[in-house]
Amino acid sequence: MTDVDSTPADVAPDTALRLRELAIRWSDVGAAERANYQLYLIELCEALGLVRPRPASTGNRVADVAAYQFEFAIKTTTRDGAIATNYIDLYKAGCFALEAKDSEEGASTTKLLTKAFGQVSNYAKDLPERPPYIMVLDVGKSLLIWDRWSGSYGGFHLATRIDLRALERNAAHVALLRDIWTDPSVRDPRRRAQVITVEIAGLLAELAATLEQRGHDSERVARFLIRCVFSMFAEDVKLLPDASFKRLLDAVLPSGPDAFVQASQALWQAMDAGAMFGYHRLLRFNGHFFANAEALPLERAELELLRRAAEADWSEVEPSIFGTLLVRALSAEERHRLGAEYTPREFIERLVRPTVEEPVRERWAAVQAEVMQLRESKRAADTRKAESRLLEFHAWLRGLQILDPACGSGNFLYVTMHALKRVEVEVFRLLADVQGGQTSVRMAEIDPGQFHGIEVKAWAREIAELTLWIGFHQFWRQQHGDVQPEEPLLRDTGTLEHRDAVLAWDSIRHVPERDRPDPTPRIVHPVTGQLVPDPTAKLPYMEYVGARAAEWPRADFIVGNPPYLGRHRKRDALGDGYVDALHAAFPDQNDSVDFVMYWWWLASESVARGDSIRAGLITTNSITQGFNAEIVRAASERGSRVVWAAPDHPWADGSGDASVRVALTVVERSRPDESWATRIEVDETGAVVKTLRAQRLNADLSATADVSSASQNPLAANSALAMRGVQPQGEGFQLDRTEGELLLTQESEI
Repeated sequence: MTDVDSTPADVAPDTALRLRELAIRWSDVGAAERANYQLYLIELCEALGLVRPRPASTGNRVADVAAYQFEFAIKTTTRDGAIATNYIDLYKAGCFALEAKDSEEGASTTKLLTKAFGQVSNYAKDLPERPPYIMVLDVGKSLLIWDRWSGSYGGFHLATRIDLRALERNAAHVALLRDIWTDPSVRDPRRRAQVITVEIAGLLAELAATLEQRGHDSERVARFLIRCVFSMFAEDVKLLPDASFKRLLDAVLPSGPDAFVQASQALWQAMDAGAMFGYHRLLRFNGHFFANAEALPLERAELELLRRAAEADWSEVEPSIFGTLLVRALSAEERHRLGAEYTPREFIERLVRPTVEEPVRERWAAVQAEVMQLRESKRAADTRKAESRLLEFHAWLRGLQILDPACGSGNFLYVTMHALKRVEVEVFRLLADVQGGQTSVRMAEIDPGQFHGIEVKAWAREIAELTLWIGFHQFWRQQHGDVQPEEPLLRDTGTLEHRDAVLAWDSIRHVPERDRPDPTPRIVHPVTGQLVPDPTAKLPYMEYVGARAAEWPRADFIVGNPPYLGRHRKRDALGDGYVDALHAAFPDQNDSVDFVMYWWWLASESVARGDSIRAGLITTNSITQGFNAEIVRAASERGSRVVWAAPDHPWADGSGDASVRVALTVVERSRPDESWATRIEVDETGAVVKTLRAQRLNADLSATADVSSASQNPLAANSALAMRGVQPQGEGFQLDRTEGELLLTQESEI
């Protein structure tokens, strides 16, 4: 567990007095959780100047946006499908959920508080929208706090700990609690990060445009600006000393383009080699970003633009959108879309969580339980065994390989890396506890070398690598402060490939006799004045010699957002020759399937073979229909089943179209002891409004049963559903007639 800043600071005198009196009054109270926690929380709120909670049962509707009460009732689904009612000790909608415990003074409280964390985090999952914060109260002693600004609450060892007996002396803690109670959004670091990222992208786009207008090749411009980008980031996370790049820009501004070229090239050569620059020996960056140290001659206005970009706090750049915006900024074709909608990080996290994070955390939870049992024995041999189990688990984490087979600018890979590194931090903290303090051994950490991508656009691939390294060094600084990572600071991992992800071939040749007329309106009709196709224009037929299904690198998890392209757009977008080669390489697939389903099929095959634990992909929402659904059915027959799905979800399409509706699906290998599958429904904003758990999902992503003979008899219908592995009807559920079948849905209380 960690403490937020505990440096003594001024607390308002009247607040400090009330908090001191509160601490004294509760200093010698015996443990009695149910009798004490409500009174203590009421008095804590009064001491902080906050509105006190309402009594229990004053409005137990989950949809109540003003809910703020003790003993808040929620419906939960147990692993065996039963509906149960649980109670959150204190809940404030849009703010937090709190579980209270009251430990015996002097007794070990870790196990008790860990159990409470598990309870409140599970309760949060059963709310329509997870609150920004969850908390565990040890009455009168401490308050443990977790936030979900990074996508998930993380584990027990990521808590912020507040010492309630010393609260009067810590203004930072007082301010944190007041914000959690009144306006948690002010603590969301993503808000500032997104603003900074958009502003930076705008400056880079302007600079790229001016350089291209002066005749510089777009590829040279992009490579040059990538070097500038990482230099500005590196100095803000203290990888470059003494604001090296800003000072360089200030020094050359009066002298002009030649001075900038000489100075920046000298800096980048020193960064690449780890050599002297001025009075400092630089860390060795290496990697291919600085292997070519070419700098473009910038005119004064361009230098001033770059200086403005350098003024931004690059340490706060949001990698999950930075890659997308940088691709647009550096591309003349994409630049007009710089202000267009981008995929929210929470949507990416929504797929990464069931695909990667949940199975990893399930394994981590088992290790934690084993370690806690071993620690309770207090035998030296068991302590060593606990340490060994943690090291084994971390070695497994470090060995995981993640693949995004359509990685774009690296957003999914970055979000996945961040989720895994949060688990890694928990491992390190528990390991330090087991070892009796901070471990002195520097261990290899999860890094970009574990993350694989395939991308057909060269610049997207380059920027994906930049995104991963920026994300890695941001996380390193947050966890290690001024301790520098091992050199070289960048590595050319070789894990991001520039190639086609579904089709491989030996060569391409033009077959003129198979060209066809181009239907694109290109010329003005002499009579109507309308644009019509040019009768002389042809679409060339390119034959893909030796076409075959592409091979993917082995990966434990596959996650990503492949290109959608419905069946009607494939030929126009890809060409007749490519589509014909695709059909030859995948003879079992119907010609009418959407392009994205080739990715889905390859991913499901990797899962069915046992090469991958889970795969999660975005597809068109027509995955539930026709020949697309047949692929899902065929995958199930070959051994991979859908375990989580959002069949109809809004998405910001990277192609530049308006927001589209997509499907999110996660598959794992079928097994005899299949656990429950999950299906969610969302509204137009992407907020979850319904969650259904069933023993299996069908090829159309529904949970259905053939109960036509029981359709007039609710009891018989429940029995038939249970026979098919779907949850029985109960409180909070309804059965809807859908084309002769009964569809089970969980009612939303929104």
